Amino acid sequence: MRPLLVAIAITATAIASLPAQRLGPVEKRPRLEAGADTNDAHAYYNHGLARFERYTEEAAEAFYWAARINPAWGEPLYARRAALLMKDQRILRLVMEGNRRTLESADMRRLDSLQFRALMLSPFLYRQLDRPMFVAYIKNANGVRRGETSPDLDFAINTYLRSAGEAMRGWLSYSEGNFAAALEQYAGAMASTRDKAPLLLDRARIYSMRGQVDHATEEFNLALEEMRKKDQKDLVIFYNSKALVEYSIAVLLEGAGNTQGAREAYGRALQEDLAYFPAHMRLGLLALGLKDSATALSESALAAELAPAEPHIRYVNGFVLAATGRYAEAVGELTKATELEPFYALPYLRVGQVSEQLGKGKEAAVAYENFLKYAAKSDIQRPYAEERLAEIKEIMTIMAPVKP
Repeated sequence: MRPLLVAIAITATAIASLPAQRLGPVEKRPRLEAGADTNDAHAYYNHGLARFERYTEEAAEAFYWAARINPAWGEPLYARRAALLMKDQRILRLVMEGNRRTLESADMRRLDSLQFRALMLSPFLYRQLDRPMFVAYIKNANGVRRGETSPDLDFAINTYLRSAGEAMRGWLSYSEGNFAAALEQYAGAMASTRDKAPLLLDRARIYSMRGQVDHATEEFNLALEEMRKKDQKDLVIFYNSKALVEYSIAVLLEGAGNTQGAREAYGRALQEDLAYFPAHMRLGLLALGLKDSATALSESALAAELAPAEPHIRYVNGFVLAATGRYAEAVGELTKATELEPFYALPYLRVGQVSEQLGKGKEAAVAYENFLKYAAKSDIQRPYAEERLAEIKEIMTIMAPVKP
């Protein structure tokens, strides 16, 4: 069994062209703890984590709102997929047991699209909810209700693990945060399996989270070698695509300051999947930093074209347009980001700045007001927006015609 990992093949284009799959049906907002900031994505995310094991429906709602408030953050998408699996114990059991029919179903495709997008946004996200899902599976198999405890539960888990093999034990060590043990157990598991790529990928992600760039890159490249050996007709882990692996290497290298190596890796990701829009987005931003305006504009525009329903991608395209002086186009793109996701605060701030450049004080004031309406109380850009809004209002008051 490879729990929670196996899925069917799908492309970046397929995900981007299905906006209804971005989060699923609209969810009600769960009530947060007293004093919590309802504009803060982390407040909803933490609320979901606290309720994940006993109140999975409320957890799924909380992760939904975390993802809406901050569409640039991958963790809530992964967590929502996990919560939706937890809601249906039958589906969870079939997934844990690797039931092919379930894994290939339309319902699982929709759920797996969440994890696909999560890894696009956060390629090294920590899957901390894997273990609670495993425990729920064991409880269900032993007739223990959700939220209840059993003196036999630890025995059942240990019995299962004794026969599960080192790969499973490595996965659980990883999900518990015991990364050193996970690395050793995954290494041991590779000696007795032909399917080494998933183990190498998890080792690479652990090294990435530990900041060990060289080790992570080496493991990612070994995983790529294994993936290229596989028969394309095999069932594959779509969110462990070769494009994602190359993209992960690029993100690592970019973070380490190796701009040239990052650009080459982003290029290789696009050779694997020309529609892999996060790579286009990152190439655009890298080009912007290198003052290559033509490449920055073309790459960010292509990312937005490939992912028209992704508010964060539209925001980045608007940001690049503004940074290269294309203010009128930037306003249109940034406004589109706010239309796609009205609760996403950052685009409003940029609309305000660009509107000022265009001499449109009224529009700038409205944009800053919307930013302050939707931004978290802890947002470090709130004082700036408040200052700009006050100054614009003062100027508009001075310039207002005097009534007779």
